[in-house]
Amino acid sequence: MVFILLPIIGALIGWITNYIAIRMLFRPLEPVRLRPFAITFQGLIPKRKGQIADTVGQIVAERLFSVDELTAHLDMPKLRAEAAKTAREAVGRWCDQKMGVLPGSLRDYCSSYLRDAVAAEVAKEFPKMTETFFLRMREQVDVQNIVADKLNALSLDDMEEVVLSVARRELKQLEWLGGVLGFMIGLVQALIAYFLA
Repeated sequence: MVFILLPIIGALIGWITNYIAIRMLFRPLEPVRLRPFAITFQGLIPKRKGQIADTVGQIVAERLFSVDELTAHLDMPKLRAEAAKTAREAVGRWCDQKMGVLPGSLRDYCSSYLRDAVAAEVAKEFPKMTETFFLRMREQVDVQNIVADKLNALSLDDMEEVVLSVARRELKQLEWLGGVLGFMIGLVQALIAYFLA
């Protein structure tokens, strides 16, 4: 009977302990004080939400994503061609509105000349414009703060759901591992009790 009872009790204790420990990553959401003791406890993630958000933001900014990486993935020749095309279309619309009083052939010539000249100038100046744009973006876009703010804006329930959606299977395996280890410990206890009796 000892060889059945002790391993089963050990498995239950191991599984329940791990189950509670995993739940305590998220719960309780608000600090709970154990009276009459001066002990207060709260789930790890709710308690350290701000610190977790800051750390994740820092890791994302330093190791995973930066404005420089974003710019490195842009197709600059395609963007240059699109900027020139947009300028050509904008000048064409402007000419249609402002040069309506000119005779048709003169209006078409002026419009065509202006469209081509402005598009060529935009294409020529595009590298300088994008360099200035990306310099300003580097100065103004703080990836670390954006990520941290997004994580801090999540409710604790949403944050719990994010973590569980990513690691649910692994956390379940930890629960079962507690049961297996508890079973093995109970078996060892049964062996010790048997040989000492």
